[in-house]
Amino acid sequence: MHKDTWLDDCRQWCQRIKFLSEDVEWSEKPSHSGWLEATSMLLDDRRVTIPHLYFKGEFQPGRMGERVSYGLMYREGKEKRRVFMLEVWPEHERSHREKGMDMFGPHLHLGDERLAQVTKKVRSSISGATERRWVERFVRHARIVSNSGRSISTPFEDDLFG
Repeated sequence: MHKDTWLDDCRQWCQRIKFLSEDVEWSEKPSHSGWLEATSMLLDDRRVTIPHLYFKGEFQPGRMGERVSYGLMYREGKEKRRVFMLEVWPEHERSHREKGMDMFGPHLHLGDERLAQVTKKVRSSISGATERRWVERFVRHARIVSNSGRSISTPFEDDLFG
């Protein structure tokens, strides 16, 4: 991957329709008590695993409010890079810092800061970080389609109290 083509690669990966290879289950992240994560490999339209691409979700409770991220990720060996991500943070919390730019609340990333990235603020009337409409927004951009009853869920969506 060359630096100048990384964003092009990310755009192409986002444009391809993808399917989850397994049910998405949110479970406690081993390295952070109270945080939840969910992952799934991705399949192409022939239902063949797409090399290097996977879905990753993360939920973090916080003093200032809950934070959730939904990401289309790239992995090669031990190296992991962001392809596309929706990060849902409380409006009043600084959620991203770049040269000369601070963002508060929800935002989108295309690409990875180590190569090339574009970051955009998300304006929305969706109130809670774990609301289903955030997932719908993510899958629309990342083009991850439900199949065989498999779809990306929000944290707590399928639990006893959800």
